[in-house]
Amino acid sequence: MDSVFPFGFPTPTAFYLVLYVLTFVLHQALMHYVLAGSGYLAWCNLVPGAGDTPRTFQPLAAILRDWMPFALSAAITAGVAPLLFVQIVYPTAFYTANLLLWWRWMVVIPILIVAFYLLYLVKSRRYSTWSFPVRTLIAVFIAASFLFVGFCWTANHLISMHQSTWPEIYESGNIAISSIEVTLRVCIWAGGAVPTMCIMAAWQLSAQDNGETRVEERRLGRAALGGLSVATVAGVVYLFQLDELSRGLILGSFGSIYLGIAVVGVILQVVLWSMVLRNRPTRPQLAIVTVGTLLSLIGMSVLREAIRISHLDLNLLLEDHKMAWEIGGFSLFLIMALVNFAIIGLCVVMVRRGLKSKTAE
Repeated sequence: MDSVFPFGFPTPTAFYLVLYVLTFVLHQALMHYVLAGSGYLAWCNLVPGAGDTPRTFQPLAAILRDWMPFALSAAITAGVAPLLFVQIVYPTAFYTANLLLWWRWMVVIPILIVAFYLLYLVKSRRYSTWSFPVRTLIAVFIAASFLFVGFCWTANHLISMHQSTWPEIYESGNIAISSIEVTLRVCIWAGGAVPTMCIMAAWQLSAQDNGETRVEERRLGRAALGGLSVATVAGVVYLFQLDELSRGLILGSFGSIYLGIAVVGVILQVVLWSMVLRNRPTRPQLAIVTVGTLLSLIGMSVLREAIRISHLDLNLLLEDHKMAWEIGGFSLFLIMALVNFAIIGLCVVMVRRGLKSKTAE
């Protein structure tokens, strides 16, 4: 393809691809907060530190515990739109991958339900009175649950692309895709989740101003730089082990601009997080890190689709996209989207007011 994404496709296909990528970015940011946040809480329990106050009771862990149930609800809600659009753009590949994953796909919802209620348990006062082994077991189980859900979605994505493996997967029941590819994709995804969580948590910490908060900000900076390093190394290795067609789309006119956007986003994050290690971040600095994070998410999301498009023949689906386009309902979609964003915003405002009232008391 010689055109920059999403140009070069018919209008219906380009429209659904753009909406899919943009809504996926929103879902991905919230999902990153949940995955990396639950991982941090598990780490705090496993490595409580040597200070008078264990890490699990310090400000950052307290904030994550309080916000994690809401963040998971928001991530699931934000996942509805990209789930709808992926079924429109890649129906056969998506549904087939679901079926081939079998029990792994069937347990995703039950595991999310259990993890969701455990998040409420973790933020309760009773949880803090339980023994260290029990608290640690619950925290590790929650983090492992989200990691497993992420693995299932990664496996679904990879199976949907590798259609030549479908007969083998159907006959054996095993995921017949490269373990190296799965590992690299999970490292990119999990490593990239850390800096996204860090910037969101940094904004939450910015409302506080004390010695403990400064320690937490440095901790976030180190974690963000570590996550960026893992994701970058895994991304480079993954790029060079891709087939020629996929790599051509990424490095060619189709995806090179978005690769540049992702790189710029990473550079902005590295520079600003390095500054955070030395000085308390200002709000403009946090804003720059936020922009860098968004650029990285957008760039990597487009490159993710470039790889999938290189494995699938979208020409076979253009007529289906046109039929979906002609059905209509876009105005209703916009109205419902605005209503949902307004409700989510209202919930955030109400929670912030409640926290301020609680602090004032």
